[in-house]
Amino acid sequence: MNLDEIKGKLPAGSMITNALFEGSDIIFYTKNKNFFLESSSDVRDLVQMLRKRIDIRPDPAICEKQDVAAANIRKIAPAEAEVGEILFEPEFSRVIIYAKKPGLIIGKQGETLKKIKQETCWSPMIKRIPLIQSKIVDKAREIIHSESKYRQRFLNKIGEQIRLDKGSKEGWVRVSFLGSAREVGRSAILLQTKKSRVLLDCGVNVASVAERHPYLDIPEFDIEALDAVIISHAHLDHAGFLPYLYEYGYEGPTYLTAPTRDIMILQQLDYIKTMQGETGSAPYTSKGIKGAVKHSIIMDYGHVVDITGDMRLTFHNAGHILGSAISHIHIGEGLHNLVYTADFKYGKSRLFDQASMNFARCESIIMESTYGGAADRTLSKQESEEKLTNLVKETIKRGGKVVIPSFAVGRAQELMIFFAEMADKKEIDVPVYLDGMIWDVTAIHTAYPEFLSRGLQKQIFHQSNNPFINPVFKRVASQVERKKVIDGGPAVIITTSGMVTGGPIMEYLRCLAEDEKNTLVFVGYQAEGTLGRNIQMGWRDISMTNRTAGDSRSTVRINMQVETASGFGAHSDRQQLLNYISRLKSKPERVILNHGESKKIVDFGRNIHKIFRIETQYPHNLDALRLK
Repeated sequence: MNLDEIKGKLPAGSMITNALFEGSDIIFYTKNKNFFLESSSDVRDLVQMLRKRIDIRPDPAICEKQDVAAANIRKIAPAEAEVGEILFEPEFSRVIIYAKKPGLIIGKQGETLKKIKQETCWSPMIKRIPLIQSKIVDKAREIIHSESKYRQRFLNKIGEQIRLDKGSKEGWVRVSFLGSAREVGRSAILLQTKKSRVLLDCGVNVASVAERHPYLDIPEFDIEALDAVIISHAHLDHAGFLPYLYEYGYEGPTYLTAPTRDIMILQQLDYIKTMQGETGSAPYTSKGIKGAVKHSIIMDYGHVVDITGDMRLTFHNAGHILGSAISHIHIGEGLHNLVYTADFKYGKSRLFDQASMNFARCESIIMESTYGGAADRTLSKQESEEKLTNLVKETIKRGGKVVIPSFAVGRAQELMIFFAEMADKKEIDVPVYLDGMIWDVTAIHTAYPEFLSRGLQKQIFHQSNNPFINPVFKRVASQVERKKVIDGGPAVIITTSGMVTGGPIMEYLRCLAEDEKNTLVFVGYQAEGTLGRNIQMGWRDISMTNRTAGDSRSTVRINMQVETASGFGAHSDRQQLLNYISRLKSKPERVILNHGESKKIVDFGRNIHKIFRIETQYPHNLDALRLK
C-alpha cells in the first residue's frame, strides 16, 4: 500500500495537501483545521492496520504567524511552567516550547496543549529546560533545529527506502563480530539479512592502542551498503567510533535515545581532545560528530520503529546508564527475533529500574558478560553503601581525602545520589568535589528525568528533592581549582577517568597517593591492562607523567588505602546474568556471549549450557554466525 492509497482511506473533506514519510512514521498535512484538531479517531484504524505511527499536521498556510503564535503560547501557558525559548520549524509545521515544568504545558488530560493547538494551529512539541544548564544539550538541539530542512528530506528518504515491506517469512539472518567478542571494548556487530545491513554499536577500546578500533576493513562490511546503525548507549566502547562512519561516507540513520545522543556528543568531543593530546591525531573530527547528530533518529522505550524493509526495532530499558537501551529486533514476518542487550543491569539501583526482560519472542540473544566469571560476585547495594560509608567516615576522621575514580556517565550520578542522602542526614560535613566531565553529564541527567527510576522521579517531581543540585557538590573546572582541592582539608573527590587511564585522576594520584591518610576507592570495572586494574591487583609503585613539570616521569608510591566497593557497578554480576536468562518471558533458543574477558566468557557459556540446556556460543572477533 502506497501513500496515495493510505490517503484515500482518510475521511472525505480531510483536505490533505501533502503526504510523506518521516523515518518510519507517516505524516499528512491538512488545510482542514478541525481535521488537524480532531483526527485521532479517524487514523486509529489505519495505525492498527499498518502498524505505523500516523501524525496529522497543519498545512503551513493555516498556521498562525510565528510572532503572534509565540505571544499566544506565553499567554496560554501557566506562569509556573516557566516557559523559556519558543522555536518554530515551518518545514514540520511544528513549534518547540521549552519549559522548566513541561507537564504544566501539557495540562490535565492534555487540555493546555489542546488549547495551544486550537489557538495557534501549530503542532506543539514540549521540551524540558535542564535544571543545570548544559552546553551539549543546547548544541544538540541547535544542530537539529538549524538542519530542519535537511532533516525533512533525509527522514522522507529513509521512509521511502523502508516503505511498508516487512520482508519474507523465509530467508537467512547472520551476525559478524567486528569487535567486543571475547573482549571488553569496541562493540560493533554487523547484523545482515538478504535485504538489510545494520550495525549494532560502533565503539572503541580505550584500554588498547593496537586494537582500539573495530574491524571495518573486512570484505563483508561496506559503508555504502549500510542501512542503519543502532547505538545502545553513550559509553565510548559502544559509541566512540560512530562519527568515523559519517566522516567517511555513511549518510544513513542512527537510532538511539535522546540522552544517549547528548551524552555521546560529550564523550566523543572529549575523546578527540584526548587522542590529539596523546598521539597528535584523532580518527575523526567534530564534522563527523555533527554528521551523527544530524542523522540521528530519536526513540523512546517501547516505541516500535521500522528501520529497514525487513527489520523492526523496539528499545527497552537496560538499567545501565541514562538512556541505555536493550534492542529487540523483529526480522521479516516472524522470520527471527534477536535481542541485543549491550551493557545492562538486572538489578535495581538508585538511578534506574532493572533491565527489561518482557520480550514476546526471542529466538537469539546477544548478551554482555563483563562480570560473567565464576568469582564475579558484586556486593549488594546495601553492602556497598555500608562499606563506602565506613571508608568515608574513617578517612575523614583521620584527616584524609577519599578519591573515587569514576566513569562520568552513570556511576558518578549513582554516587551523587548516595552522597546527597548522606549530606541530608548530616552523616558527612565535607564537600564532595566533581572533576572531569561529571558536572556536564549530570546536567544532561537533569534534562531527562523521565529516564530515571520511578522512585527517583517521585523524589524529584513530588518531593521537590533533586539530589543532583544538592549544595554538598562542588564543581572543579580548572587546574587552579584542582590544586586548591588537593591542598585543602578532608573531602570526597569523584573524578574521571573510571579506569585510571588519563584525566584528572592522574593528578590526584600523583599528589595524594603517597599520603596514607587518604583512600582510593574503586567502584567500577577495571579492564585488563589499565592502571586501575594494576593498582587494584596490588601494584604499589607506578610510573606517572607530571604534566605541570614538562611531562617529566617519576615513580609514585601508593601508600594510600586502596579499596573496592563493587555494588555501585552498572553491570550485572554472574548470578544476575543467570537470573536474567531464567526469567526472560520468551526462552531463547541460542545465547551468544560477548563483551567479556575470554576465559570468563568460555566458563560462563559452559555454565549457561549446563543449567539451561540452551545452545551457547562465544565467538571470536571476525567470526560470523548464522542465526537463521
